[in-house]
Amino acid sequence: MILIAPDKYKGTLSARQAASIIADALKDFYCVRAPMADGGEGTAAALCHGPHWEQRDCYYVNRHTRTAVIDSSAVIGITPASKRDILRASSAPLGIKVREIIKYGCEKVVIGIGGTGCCDGGLGFLEGLGLDKYHTYRERLVGLADVEVPLLPPDDVPDEKVLEYPSALMFAPQKGASALDLSILRRRLEEVERHYGMGRHSAIDGAGGGLGFAIASAIDASWHKGAEYVLDHYDIDWNQVELIITGEGRIDQQTARGKVVHALSQRAQQYGIPCVAIGGTVAQDLDATELPYYVVSTEDYYPGLPLDADSAAMRLCAAAENIGVMLKHHDLVFSL
Repeated sequence: MILIAPDKYKGTLSARQAASIIADALKDFYCVRAPMADGGEGTAAALCHGPHWEQRDCYYVNRHTRTAVIDSSAVIGITPASKRDILRASSAPLGIKVREIIKYGCEKVVIGIGGTGCCDGGLGFLEGLGLDKYHTYRERLVGLADVEVPLLPPDDVPDEKVLEYPSALMFAPQKGASALDLSILRRRLEEVERHYGMGRHSAIDGAGGGLGFAIASAIDASWHKGAEYVLDHYDIDWNQVELIITGEGRIDQQTARGKVVHALSQRAQQYGIPCVAIGGTVAQDLDATELPYYVVSTEDYYPGLPLDADSAAMRLCAAAENIGVMLKHHDLVFSL
């Protein structure tokens, strides 16, 4: 059995679409699909399928378990470049939405933390819940993180070098932050940590622009690595899996910080299963010889095509078909 468990190919293909394309390309093999997510966009959709789940405007509800699942990116995601203002972006709308979800009958809310367009340390989220009562949500919230990074870089790191160290700030430029903004954001995050941290720290404090800090440290709610949580959601008999095929839009140094490809490769190593990762792009400075999985780049197929859904589908299909050819000739297994 081949387990097909890709993440989304951001901006082009959803995880479900990617899994279907790969499975169709490998129709001569017995494949099981498990569309994945890592706590970022698409996490709620990956978790909430089946007759008991009902989709609302930006979240899913299971009336039987009185559980809701919401992607923070669906409420406070990254806005178009022309509208980004990182210094004003707030996580407050998510706090307000979660408060409403609980008010109307849900006992637990699972939150995909990744993919936010803010970097406020989760202060807005706490304000949305209510600064006088946010601590009462401790047993009601579960955070799913797409990355493990601290809230702040070390104190002795100068502002001009903060991007060289893991923290919430390292993702701020993609949300529109300038060099000057980084200095301001750092002071704000320090203030939030000082007032709401209660001396607690977690491995995911920097996820979601500090939303991880609000959930895991300030509120002290439970949290999980998003990719592992989604993977464990599937009922997989690992003794029957002979090959894992996963993938995501870009495979680079950040992949090992908790992304889907990393989670699948870790599970593959645990059970002694070969693993193949198909990247929409693969960073040139990545040393594939040191990775615990075989890397395939869709950029090797149909070069020159525009970056859109149709082209991404063609490239992914071609890459998967080539994997099928290698499997039939035993070339792939021998190279792992």
